[in-house]
Amino acid sequence: MYFAMDEIGFENTELIKTIEYEADRWKFIYDVAKTYGFDGIHFTPSLYKIFNLDIKHIPDYFKEFRLTLHLGGIHTIISENDNDIFEKEFENAFGIALEYNMHDVSIHPPYIYKLTAEEKSIALDYLDKSIDKWIKKLSSKGISLSLETHVTGEWFLFDGLHEYVKFINNHPALGVLIDISHNYYNPQYSEHDIINILGNKNVKGLHISDALRSAEFFDGTHLAIGSGTIDFPILLKGFEKFTDLYCVLEIKSQNEGIESSLKILKKIVN
Repeated sequence: MYFAMDEIGFENTELIKTIEYEADRWKFIYDVAKTYGFDGIHFTPSLYKIFNLDIKHIPDYFKEFRLTLHLGGIHTIISENDNDIFEKEFENAFGIALEYNMHDVSIHPPYIYKLTAEEKSIALDYLDKSIDKWIKKLSSKGISLSLETHVTGEWFLFDGLHEYVKFINNHPALGVLIDISHNYYNPQYSEHDIINILGNKNVKGLHISDALRSAEFFDGTHLAIGSGTIDFPILLKGFEKFTDLYCVLEIKSQNEGIESSLKILKKIVN
């Protein structure tokens, strides 16, 4: 189990926007990860666009970190054109992961807001075929493919963890990326539920942030550790058997919130 950086903190995000040269912005990211004490970096293309950085051009010195790639915000896939876009994203991710010795590529389930039941079925079929294809291609290079547990049925393809599990059971080599904050908040699975439902699956990673069910969704998720009500000692102990697990701090907060969160989590596992 190791901890990886995603968000860099509100102050750092504003500061990087003032840095003129791309090489200096990359060095800034590297220094931030080192200063916090992360062992890995979880690259999300949409986040790095905010930093005005293209993850096709990561400097080689980042290879001293454990690196993973996350394709967040997967669009609706209900047509051949949608699927072509999806496949292109996969192709780009494959090239990046191979170039930079990344050990996992992860994706969201497709977005399905306001789709009909028939369109949802079409999206599921497209995803099913893509997963089969890309598991084989990535695994041939020693790279795992993981599917995130976004299971809010109104928004994403799977309505609850049991629908998610039904899908992954058809793809034994597919990795599981558990979004702790989202699953705990909505549809409100307990720590023990998350462990019991997913603890015997092919878990590759955790997206870690705290959550507060009593708050509105955007105020109650992606919180610094200790700002919500999740029992992280229970969760981390429940997944400690996965020795190469990447644990990504997907926290939206001031710099201090990320720094303190990492210290709390490291204290739990040490």
